[in-house]
Amino acid sequence: MKVRELIENLTEKQKRSVNRCLEQCRLLDPEEEIKVKVDDDVLEFVKLLSNPIRMGILNMLMGRWMCVCLIANALDQDQTLISHHLRSLKKLGLLHERREGKLRFYRTNEEVLKEYIEKLKGEFFG
Repeated sequence: MKVRELIENLTEKQKRSVNRCLEQCRLLDPEEEIKVKVDDDVLEFVKLLSNPIRMGILNMLMGRWMCVCLIANALDQDQTLISHHLRSLKKLGLLHERREGKLRFYRTNEEVLKEYIEKLKGEFFG
């Protein structure tokens, strides 16, 4: 959406004020494209990272495999809660999973994490 289109949606009084300012101070280009939508994947990624338990899990699993019981113990949380957070992280591909007998081990998928970080950077720096 262009700045010009945003101005068109203002009241007449607001339009006059903004247009006067644009003419005098030239802070905005009326033809500049304004990005208003954020990629859904990036939003989901940010939501996941906003939880301290999930952020701790990703950090803890960087470069190492750990099972749910060890993760739960390290974070002083219930295994059921940790399993719930692991499912959320796996949904976005942020974890590798490996089965050893009855146990499941997890490790941060660093490649996917880097891809999401690059997408997030792209939202701000194009």
